[in-house]
Amino acid sequence: MKSSRLLILAVLVIALGAWIYFVERKMPTTEEARQQADKVLPKLDRDQVTGLKITNPHGTFQLEKKDGSWRLVKPIEGPADQGAVGALLGQLVNLKAERTFGKGEVDPKAYGLDKPPMRVVLTTKDGTRFTLDVGEKTALGSNRAVTRGDGKILLCAGWFANDLGKDLDAWRSHSVADVSPSKVASLDIRAGSDHIKVVRDGRVWRLLDPIKDLADRRQVEDLITDINGMRIKEFLDAKADLAKLGLDHPERTVTIVRTDGAKPVELEFGTTREVKGAKQVACRRNGKDLFWVDDKGQIRLGKAPVLWRSPVLYPFDSWDVDRMEIAAGGTTIKLDRTGGTWKLADGSEANGGEVLSRLSKLSQMKATDFDLVDTKTPEIGRITLVLSPDDTAGKDKAKAEGPTITFVFRRPFAKKGDKAEVTVSARDTVMGVPLDEAEALFRNLDALRKPKATPTPKATPAPTATK
Repeated sequence: MKSSRLLILAVLVIALGAWIYFVERKMPTTEEARQQADKVLPKLDRDQVTGLKITNPHGTFQLEKKDGSWRLVKPIEGPADQGAVGALLGQLVNLKAERTFGKGEVDPKAYGLDKPPMRVVLTTKDGTRFTLDVGEKTALGSNRAVTRGDGKILLCAGWFANDLGKDLDAWRSHSVADVSPSKVASLDIRAGSDHIKVVRDGRVWRLLDPIKDLADRRQVEDLITDINGMRIKEFLDAKADLAKLGLDHPERTVTIVRTDGAKPVELEFGTTREVKGAKQVACRRNGKDLFWVDDKGQIRLGKAPVLWRSPVLYPFDSWDVDRMEIAAGGTTIKLDRTGGTWKLADGSEANGGEVLSRLSKLSQMKATDFDLVDTKTPEIGRITLVLSPDDTAGKDKAKAEGPTITFVFRRPFAKKGDKAEVTVSARDTVMGVPLDEAEALFRNLDALRKPKATPTPKATPAPTATK
């Protein structure tokens, strides 16, 4: 009998513990419950909101959340200002009632709720709708009365009305193009008869037009960053005079193709104007959206096509290199990077500082001349690098091997020439570089080996004294 009672008690204890663990510990504290009770929309979760319909004195605006970003749906379609939407949701989620009147206690007309000037309807992922009607400012202070469809009237601090009462321009995104260097597959720039075509090839950018060569990575990525940072200063009506804006025959047109397969962005730039000492450029996006933007990027867009070639022999960073082979004067040294340490072919540790010094010099070396005649003069030396795989390797990055790039440096054709000739396996051109810089890469290759420690000489024992 006792054992059965003990068993029942044990089951009850376990059940009580489970209830405390799974239910009671997740219940709000008294203070949390009080704060929730004060909220105007206690069940609203901002992360679940996917739709907004806002009515205010400026009109009605409908917004939808797609793929994590807010977009305007009505009265026009286009990207929304993510900050403006986020600020409004934050205000509504935290909106608290300072006083609550039950149904029939006060006249809605006294608070401007018979014809509310503002309304917001929020829709969540599961289809739940939250409606909030907002009245006029109260006679004293800046409070606002709101109703949520249950007959009650709630008085709240009216700061949220500033976020709710925005006009169309404030709901529209002021970003010209949401792009970043990592998300761009190609750039196409046209300015009169000039044409520049740049495409991404792994970690480098390649020029396809006006010549085929490596593109200047800094120039390309700085331009993309400038475009990403452009801000719309004034939205224009779709019926604006294109000729006056210089967009009937744009000075420049930029087409950006994204890596994610999204619709390309086409930007046409026209005439310029000055507003309060700052230059602005007329712009048309994707053949329809018209606005004035700041003139970021216009200097880079105006750069001569031939200057888009990479002056750097091959763009890489020292930490991108996994293996290196350097040969000159009959000596060849092979090096591997393992766990951040450079080692020689025999497994011994290399002089890491010297290795990084030469890699740094090579990564920063710039060509002073292009398209030279390949004279096949004697070699100064050659360097072969195996780079780590870039992000395009995906899941197999750990197993993949990056590109192999070989640099061959040759003596000047003229006996007293001061320019070495260099070819790079990734480029179809012969370039010229300062001779002293080329020679410095191959000077004293033994310095790449880590010096052996000099053994400490044994101490000479003191002579034994004799009696």
